[in-house]
Order: sequence, then C-alpha cells, then structure tokens
Amino acid sequence: MPVPLAYSSAQIALHWLIAGLVAFEILFSGIAERRWAARMEGIIPNEPMPNPHAIVGLLVLALTCWRLALRLRRGAPAPPAGEPALAARMARLAYAAFYGLLFVVPLSGLAAWWFGLRAPAALHGVTANVLLGLILVHAAAALAHRFWFKTDVLRRMGPGGP
Repeated sequence: MPVPLAYSSAQIALHWLIAGLVAFEILFSGIAERRWAARMEGIIPNEPMPNPHAIVGLLVLALTCWRLALRLRRGAPAPPAGEPALAARMARLAYAAFYGLLFVVPLSGLAAWWFGLRAPAALHGVTANVLLGLILVHAAAALAHRFWFKTDVLRRMGPGGP
C-alpha cells in the first residue's frame, strides 16, 4: 500500500470528533459514576437505562471502528524526515494503544452498564485513566514535534493538513 502524504479530511474530522467526545466523557464522568454507585447500592434499579455517558461511549466506539477502517484502507503518513527510529516506534506503539483503549474503554463500560457487573466497571475505570494519561503524552509529543523538533506533525491534524 502506498504511503499517503497526508491524512484525509475524514481522518482529520474523525480524530477531532473522537477527541471531543472523549473529552466530554472525561469531563462528565462523575455523573455516570454517581449513577453507577446508585445502581450498585440499590437506590435506582439495577437495569440498563438510557444514559448519555453510555450513548456517547457507543458513538466513540462506532467512530473508532470507522477511523480504524480508514487507516487500514488508506494508511497514514510516514514519520517526519529525520525522526529518530525510537520516536517512530513509540508513535506506532501509542497509535496501537489508542485504538486498543478506544475499543476496551467503551466495551467494558457498556458491559458494566448493561449487565450491572463490577469487574467490567473496574476495567473501565482503569483503562479510562490509562487513556487519559496517553492523551496527555500524545498532546505533549505533538507540542514537542512543533516546538522542539520543528516538524509539521501538529499541522497534519489541522484544517487542510500540511
């Protein structure tokens, strides 16, 4: 498969849409945690019910499937010229971790919510925290590329690409 020079408009849009939805999930996770605790304490029925956190989680999962399909079909741009081999390997590892977490976090949350199970809820909490940490590392790496390494990596996900 030939290596594209830039991400497609769809890939860029999906990146930012998923990022925004994940940010929403993180910012409002306390509401879902309180509802979960109320279910487990018997304050509200232990049965699935409409929940904005779960609905957005399903949307994140669906959009991640779409984004992964695009990446598999279209590929991704090569690392910047001159990037150290270790940095390129770390980037590939981070992308794999992102996709894995963007599947595990919603699926574990949905399993916990729909079936009222504590083990998937615990997995959901741990993997959501790992995802948050990876997001922070990802943002720091993008800024390092822009200001330290002086590459166009940050522009790749902006309007119009590089």
